[in-house]
Amino acid sequence: MRIASNRIEDILKFALQELEGIYSINEIKQMTYSLITHFCNIPKTSILANNKQTILESELLKLNFAIKDLKKEKPLQYIIGYTDFYNIRINLSHKVLIPRPETEELVDLIIKENRDRKGLKIADLGCGSGAIALALKKNIPECEVWAFDFDDNAINQTEENAKSLHLDIKIEKKDLLKENITNLFFDIIVSNPPYVMEKEKNLMRDNVLNYEPHQALFVKDDNPLIFYQAIEKLSQLNLNPKGKIYLEINENLANSTALLFNKHNTKIVKDMFGKDRFIMVTTKLINN
Repeated sequence: MRIASNRIEDILKFALQELEGIYSINEIKQMTYSLITHFCNIPKTSILANNKQTILESELLKLNFAIKDLKKEKPLQYIIGYTDFYNIRINLSHKVLIPRPETEELVDLIIKENRDRKGLKIADLGCGSGAIALALKKNIPECEVWAFDFDDNAINQTEENAKSLHLDIKIEKKDLLKENITNLFFDIIVSNPPYVMEKEKNLMRDNVLNYEPHQALFVKDDNPLIFYQAIEKLSQLNLNPKGKIYLEINENLANSTALLFNKHNTKIVKDMFGKDRFIMVTTKLINN
């Protein structure tokens, strides 16, 4: 099947036919609008105002391949090479996890609680694309931010995004399961570590399973809290008094994750869908 013409209305018809049964009608429309905006530089408002306008043959070819990729369930963000996250653009040219809306909620919690604090030192553990670290630096500009990850793709992607956004953060390659962070002390530790158990894979769509890096998503069923245990140990060594920890978590493991931090004031926070998605920890002062 080919696209009938260069008109936007025919491109949309083609997308709806090709992608029927894989995505909802609204999803298909929104993704097609995003592809047209990206490849043809036509704003969505212009597309909606006049769907009979035509595009170039070269642009039509790119759209054809992109729609075929969507049919294979390749994520839109990987096709266009970026995603928007908390008002910054995150490039995804390397194989890193696509930032989720829930993670934007985590960033929002941190900013709202700490935007007026001066001289903050923040560590993002398992930085991936750098989305969390860079959004915090953008919105709390006076803070110092460190981004850590063991994966070269993550380090390279974070460096690329920091450069494109003109944001000065410190980026270091560290395996937090094996290495300590020496001589650094933080006021805030934030992390969205791997937390999906392998037995939960059957609940996930192929666009995730076939394209996103599994090491950034999955943990062994027999030790699903391995990264949270490492974060708790690191916090004992590297978190300042009155320090705070903000974590994204597996909703099915909320209570057991919170128990790891029971020496401190710990709160489970629900996400926009009403799921137990975050843990906020405030360390207790010894003299309190």
